Amino acid sequence: MMALLDSQITAQVTEFFQGLQDPVTLQWYRGPDADTATTFKDLVNEVADLSDLIMIQEGSQEPELEPGHGGTETVTGPIAELLDKDGNRTGIRFVGIPSGHEFGTLLEGIKSVSTHTSGLSKAAEASLAGIQKPVHIQVFTTPT
Repeated sequence: MMALLDSQITAQVTEFFQGLQDPVTLQWYRGPDADTATTFKDLVNEVADLSDLIMIQEGSQEPELEPGHGGTETVTGPIAELLDKDGNRTGIRFVGIPSGHEFGTLLEGIKSVSTHTSGLSKAAEASLAGIQKPVHIQVFTTPT
């Protein structure tokens, strides 16, 4: 396996993870594309090697697609979800390889789950606490 993260990125991520508090599990499903799955597995294992609080768990069951997908669509690549210290789903999910701008989002997600912080202002948290029914939010990132 060739390292995907160079020494400078590894040092930065290690420093970023210094504030982690609770364990986080990245549970992933490989999908049918073996090349993509191998790259994904190598990347997340490199990330997990940078902190004792990050675990990787490969699932064998294809995850459900997000709401709004038709009944004929299937998973084509790796999908990962972050689980909290008790193994509960957090709703933070990654579809495909989190590289480029998405890599930072993966790191922020791990940190948020581990530290129980959202990065939102107190006013935003208070507004969101008032929501009384389930809400489905999707955030898409793409390289520019």
